[in-house]
Amino acid sequence: MRYTESIAASAQALRTALPLMSRQRAALHPVTYAVWYEHVTAMNGALSRELMSLTQEGATLDEPQTWALYRKHIAELDEDVAVALARDVGDVLRGVSDCTDQAGHQVQHYARALQGWERSLREAAPGQHVQVLAAAIEGTQDMGHAVASLMARLEASRQEVASLRQEVHRARSEALLDPLTGLSNRRGFDRALADCLLSPEAGSAGSPTAPCLLLGDIDDFSALRERLGASRLDEALRQVANTVRAVAQSHHVAARLEDEEFALLIPGAGLHEAYTLAEQLRHGVGQLQADADRRLSLSVGVTQLGQGESARDFIGRADQALQASRAQGRNRVTVLAADERFAA
Repeated sequence: MRYTESIAASAQALRTALPLMSRQRAALHPVTYAVWYEHVTAMNGALSRELMSLTQEGATLDEPQTWALYRKHIAELDEDVAVALARDVGDVLRGVSDCTDQAGHQVQHYARALQGWERSLREAAPGQHVQVLAAAIEGTQDMGHAVASLMARLEASRQEVASLRQEVHRARSEALLDPLTGLSNRRGFDRALADCLLSPEAGSAGSPTAPCLLLGDIDDFSALRERLGASRLDEALRQVANTVRAVAQSHHVAARLEDEEFALLIPGAGLHEAYTLAEQLRHGVGQLQADADRRLSLSVGVTQLGQGESARDFIGRADQALQASRAQGRNRVTVLAADERFAA
């Protein structure tokens, strides 16, 4: 479930989004609303940054720009992949339909043949019954071959459907992964967080074993980008992702949310355990060489789900902890508890 806001919060988002939508050149339709809804609720940072860039100095969004934002930041499947899958599914369905039509014709033909053989047997002169029965046996054999052929075609269609099902699963999975690092992307993280908030672990919100969240930013990322260049920067990001992956356990969700921002969602843990993992992550990244002269460093914020808390508030407090780490000199971990009784 992508959207977890209450009815009141959704209504407020609508009131905020409508004036913004009406200023644009794009038509008012669900795609437009999805783009502006995710912007005004601050749930999709990458979308908001690109949207603000496109609308700076009074510029407005046209239809292609709106759709491009939706496909890039919201849609779960790439449009070309979806079209290709739909075409393949259509081909399979047409094949099955053809098989069904052919089977119907074969059955009708066989039924007519049976009626003819029955008449021939009744009308046959002595000694002619064997010839009629031989024709019936041959016709039955032909029908058996036709049924076997149809069954083979249907089995091939079944295998195609199974292959398409796997392709859809793969495409959906890839749509939830960051292509550079292989970690979950923002969409994948949002989905995992929504599932986490609906899981039994969320029932412990406000307790010492409630879900925890780590947000980490690579320090001085803008300078790092200028110093390393695109290819070396990508390699550095992959190394950081590998460090996050090494720290994460099988039931954790490791994600790359933005260019330099990584997240680790821990479904059920104490703040002390989350803090320990955050320090392991910070230390691991600190061992990575940015270049020959310096190493990478990571600022981390840690928090725990509070009682009755929304995903937005949960992420917001983790981000506050992250900003505190950056404000205090970077390359450190800050814990911000929803309940000070459980502070690490």
